[in-house]
Amino acid sequence: MPETEIEDERTSLLVPSDQSNTLYRTLSRISEPAEPVLPPDDTDTNAIANEETPAPSSDNNVWTTLSVLLLGVFISQTDASLVMAVYAKVASEFNDLDSGSWLMSAYILAQCVAQPLYGKLSDLFGRKALLQLSYVLFAVGTAGAGLSLSMGAVIVSRAVQGSGSAGMLAMVSIIITDLVPMNEVAVFRSYVPFILLAIILVQFRLHMAEKSVESTERTWDKLKRIDFIGAFFLCSTILAVCLVLDLGGKKVGWTSQSILVFGGIATLSAIGFVISARYAAEPILPLRLLTHYAVFTNSLMVFLQSSTQAALTLLIPVFFQVVKKASVAEAGAYLIPAFTGNLLGGLTSGYWIKRTGLFKVPTVVAPILSMACMALCLSTWHENISSWRAIVSLPGGFATAMVSSSTFVGAAAGVEHEDVAVAASTMYLLMNLGGVAGISVGSAVFEDTLRASLFKAVQGRADGQKSEPNATLHSSTAEVSVVALHLNIASTQSSKTQARLLVTFGNRLSGVKMQAFIMHNIPTMDLLWCASAIR
Repeated sequence: MPETEIEDERTSLLVPSDQSNTLYRTLSRISEPAEPVLPPDDTDTNAIANEETPAPSSDNNVWTTLSVLLLGVFISQTDASLVMAVYAKVASEFNDLDSGSWLMSAYILAQCVAQPLYGKLSDLFGRKALLQLSYVLFAVGTAGAGLSLSMGAVIVSRAVQGSGSAGMLAMVSIIITDLVPMNEVAVFRSYVPFILLAIILVQFRLHMAEKSVESTERTWDKLKRIDFIGAFFLCSTILAVCLVLDLGGKKVGWTSQSILVFGGIATLSAIGFVISARYAAEPILPLRLLTHYAVFTNSLMVFLQSSTQAALTLLIPVFFQVVKKASVAEAGAYLIPAFTGNLLGGLTSGYWIKRTGLFKVPTVVAPILSMACMALCLSTWHENISSWRAIVSLPGGFATAMVSSSTFVGAAAGVEHEDVAVAASTMYLLMNLGGVAGISVGSAVFEDTLRASLFKAVQGRADGQKSEPNATLHSSTAEVSVVALHLNIASTQSSKTQARLLVTFGNRLSGVKMQAFIMHNIPTMDLLWCASAIR
């Protein structure tokens, strides 16, 4: 009796070369039954270390394709990093500080809305077509932002950029999953060396097997297979939830009419999406994936990790701008340790998974490193901080990258082949939602007490002049610091007032760090209590 091949982390995602008619491994195979998925009680140690998997393609071809794919990833990540450090300054140049945070919010909201669509659409229209579409959207948004003459136009362009960035990240991970064995997926995802050029390179250098059965299907037939109703309800739900998280506690109160309206829209849209998904022949996001043990646990880890890291990363430049009187460029430089940790964490996690076949160990270790990072921030960051202490943010970035790589492999290994693309899009969606939630909660914690604290700090001015708190205490965290710097509050006051301002900012940021520390305990408890995450 022939042995039944058991799939594990090392199983290649490519169809063996002796099969003439190939499909994407993330699509259902018409001629064969669905292969078994990893059972809930499977352990990492079941992977056979010496098992060899068929080579998907030559090393040269894989590395050539990889260099093309990661060009867009690098540009997308670089853009997000730069804007994070300078968006408040850009808003001040347009004399529209109240809208400054929308340069980030519009980008993230568009990412969240577009993210879940790429997986299913790439199954229907092909990976290359959707990847190039994402490049075009990002390029158009980038050009629009550079040519815009008003803040509103820049915000719209940032939204277009975000919709393209969503595909640039998700599609690269999906394509790598199609091209390489499972135990090497994390390695290829971890390389981020260096958008318009990428469109040309993809056209001539990215060669993938075409879908033999569906290749004759007309475009109109493909369009009829798309669950447009479900996509509408899903996007409406995501947009409404993101607006609640973005507006609540910062621009409007949590009990304001706007929050209640968006909350109601989110609830009704979610109900509509569930009903649509139950009856649609090919739902845009199958409900079974939302409760699948691999997708749920790994997505929860990504959500929590990205939320805590996003909150701290957004506030680092603000803190050093005020406490160290750093310029915009200098404040952005204080993010380098976190981004360096992100790079090192991705590489380390990728090589670990490749060499050992164990993808759950990095998932367990990462929250512990993050908690250590937050503990160091709480104990060493204060109003008299030394510049070198910015390096304590490195473990946080390291842990975030580890989780990003290991959870992706865990989710991909735990679902059926036809669900990999949708599962990947779902994970990226939760990652972006985590970022929105982290920024919202962190900003709310910071701002709820900052306005009153700053007002009290400037009441004892030695020069007898009366401050104008309404002119200086704006709603956004970054706007507070930038306006304060522009009005020279921290530099022209008496030494006593200046000291009080620095202590105020330091104490308020400590609240955010404590919030992040507490949230890092949640994924740790998730690992301890959710058996499917640690088996």
